Amino acid sequence: MRGYNVTSAFQKVIRSTLGIFRADASHQILGFQAMFRSTIQTPFSSFRSMSSTMPMDPDINRTMSYWFDGPEPQKKWFAGGPAVDAEIRDQFGGLVEKARAHELGSWTSEPVGTLALIILLDQFPRNIFRGTPSAFSSDPQALNVTTTAIAKGFDRSVSHTQQSFFYLPLMHGENLLSQVAGVALTEAALARCEPNDSELKEYWERSIKFAYSHRDSILKFGRFPSRNEAIGRESTPEEIAYLKENPSGF
Repeated sequence: MRGYNVTSAFQKVIRSTLGIFRADASHQILGFQAMFRSTIQTPFSSFRSMSSTMPMDPDINRTMSYWFDGPEPQKKWFAGGPAVDAEIRDQFGGLVEKARAHELGSWTSEPVGTLALIILLDQFPRNIFRGTPSAFSSDPQALNVTTTAIAKGFDRSVSHTQQSFFYLPLMHGENLLSQVAGVALTEAALARCEPNDSELKEYWERSIKFAYSHRDSILKFGRFPSRNEAIGRESTPEEIAYLKENPSGF
């Protein structure tokens, strides 16, 4: 896949998946997850923590501090509302535009900067442009950045909470390959948890449910019905019924 720095093992999996898509059999996609998990350990676990001799860009620190610091950052992630949307727009709107204009490519030289860039491309637009097509327009950029980063092992060199944000661009992709990868990576993170670390296991178990819900929506509809109104797509009767039961549209 041009533009993605992935290992040969991962490329073989991608080629195998394309054959599955041609067969148009959803149950085979689910079976493919086991195959993907079996290949994920070698190509994605060889990287060790990298350190840079260069001082970190203050905008990287600012982005990471805003998103992860504080006693309950998850409230900002999942229950921020208009106040958080406005705060992110005021503090990071200009930086998001720089990220979208490919002006922050130097951030991808190390894990923390790469994650900060992913947040600017994948998370903050959902706050700044909520309810509009622009909320999703930099998703392809985020997916490209995160795929290359995962291939380098960057996701394994940050905290577990931060690690999960490397996988969200995969979950946000409206295609089964991204969904299968997101589920498999999240399941692999749970499998690495120490048996007695109940708090961490609970975190990844919640993340897996989140990943499953995204994947199942794509399996059922081939897209996320919750995006239809924002981007001007007409919902099918089945999607309308689904959204009544599942307002999140996963």
